[in-house]
Amino acid sequence: MRERKRKRLNTKGKIVVSIIGISMIVLLSGILGNNVKEAAKENKTKIQESLETLSFYSEPMAALADSTLSQSIIEKNLEEHELARLEAFAKQNEQDQRENVIYLTFDDGPSQVSHQLLDILDDYDMKATHFMIGPNIQKYPEAVKKMNEDGHGLALHGMTHNVKKIYGSSSAPLKEMTKTMELVEDVTGVSTQVVRLPYGSFPYLTEEMRYVLTQHDFTVWDWNVDTLDWEFQNQRYVQHSIQEIQKLKQKGETPIVLLHDKPQTVKHLPKLLSYIKKQGYKTKVLTNEMAPITFPCNGRCVSIK
Repeated sequence: MRERKRKRLNTKGKIVVSIIGISMIVLLSGILGNNVKEAAKENKTKIQESLETLSFYSEPMAALADSTLSQSIIEKNLEEHELARLEAFAKQNEQDQRENVIYLTFDDGPSQVSHQLLDILDDYDMKATHFMIGPNIQKYPEAVKKMNEDGHGLALHGMTHNVKKIYGSSSAPLKEMTKTMELVEDVTGVSTQVVRLPYGSFPYLTEEMRYVLTQHDFTVWDWNVDTLDWEFQNQRYVQHSIQEIQKLKQKGETPIVLLHDKPQTVKHLPKLLSYIKKQGYKTKVLTNEMAPITFPCNGRCVSIK
């Protein structure tokens, strides 16, 4: 990946021409009555390789690459991807229900309280997945190393946590997640493509953004239990979380719990973990191979612009 970023600038023109040419072939194939699905399949690799290289150059170049892709290909790809995700997630949920699994996830770390957080999790013999921000990884690398050593899940939350930046173009989420992935790998040697977008994938993660991320094998995770620890900032989030977890249990759905690597969350975390332990839940971490829970667009996603 780093070698691709170091390619000479004189390759840009060739890449753009290549992408435009590929896209024209796809569009012409549709005009001539060929199956768009087959055309997309035949050219998928070339388009992906070109986009992958272009995404590390300037915004105008990346925007041009995105604009040449047929919308019908994007929609068809996402439709097939969503059907496969739902099928895999259903099977995964059945297995998790048999094992009484719960997934704890912490956003916005690492932080000055990460070591305390990890100690509390260790006290209750529980694992969590940590969606981390790039600059925080650089500031607290020892916390990231400890997460990995203790068997927790390492995941990506982007570089800026700024809505206007991370959703600023169809290639912006890919750029931020790729950079964060590199930082995690530099610190731990672990390659993770598990991502969570700031504030969730709805409504600003457009279909084009989702397409680009899926083409680069990133999996977008949201949640089904919002603890509201970010809103309450006190122990009220614990009782709210318990109520939400109980609702999912009645529905037969595996809880994916949204928490934050923040002092007030950590302060009251033992109360929540005590409840989870009494219910006999088994904590697991999210992995690259799992089917994610992702908020669907259903035609409602909008560009931040």
